Amino acid sequence: MSKENNTLTVNDLTSAFREIGLQQGDSLIIHSSLGSLGHMERGADGVIDALLEAIGPSGNLMLPTFNYNRPLPEPYYDPKNTPCRAGIIPETGRKRQGAIRSLHPTHSVAVIGPDAKRLTDEHLRGRAFGKNSPIDRLVKAGGKVLLLGVAHTSNSTVHIGEEYADIPKCSWYGQSLPMAKVLMPDGKIIEHQLDTSPSCSTAFNAVEYCLRQHSEINDLRIGAAKIQLVSGEAVVRRVAEMIDQKADILLCRWAGCKPCAGARKLLKEAGRII
Repeated sequence: MSKENNTLTVNDLTSAFREIGLQQGDSLIIHSSLGSLGHMERGADGVIDALLEAIGPSGNLMLPTFNYNRPLPEPYYDPKNTPCRAGIIPETGRKRQGAIRSLHPTHSVAVIGPDAKRLTDEHLRGRAFGKNSPIDRLVKAGGKVLLLGVAHTSNSTVHIGEEYADIPKCSWYGQSLPMAKVLMPDGKIIEHQLDTSPSCSTAFNAVEYCLRQHSEINDLRIGAAKIQLVSGEAVVRRVAEMIDQKADILLCRWAGCKPCAGARKLLKEAGRII
């Protein structure tokens, strides 16, 4: 960090990413808060430069370019122009030359790296966070999860674990799942029905305890930011174990939360909780 103005440099952050465990050739998804770093050289671009330097040209950087279920993108979702609402780092990264953004209208991801097309392809064929979704593909390829200044409530890989643990899901929209319009690469506009996999993440910090029990989180602090690095496979495995012991452990207790209240009702009906 520059002593003159307390600016965190790209080199500082690259060194920090290497210290926490990122290596050349790694693939990862980052969930982030730029503000947690304080004054960052070149802002969000500097963070992306540091990540790409740490993983090298053979690595893949996945960015959660979510614009979420509500409100739906109007007049349609355009992967080139619809802004991301998950923070300035993914919003900046999706505009990078060579970045490929998936076609999911509410929970797209963008990837920079040699496997970008494979990781983002056919996101409309399954659930947003379902099996064989981009994040699941990243996990299966040995991908890592980096939390920069945010907690596991932002860790979308937990949703993948829920899918493998067969947690029934409900939507904020209730029984009727809306259709979202998507601008396809050929210029056609199609309608895609949303699914229930995004659900609610309010209770997801519970997974940190289980991961720490098995010493599966690497920690670092740089500037004002707390950083965690964990393998995606560890997240999915520990989520499954937690759910096996207590099926509703990752569901919040707010009565007004339609996804969690609905999922708990379905779990009771299935005899998985009392």
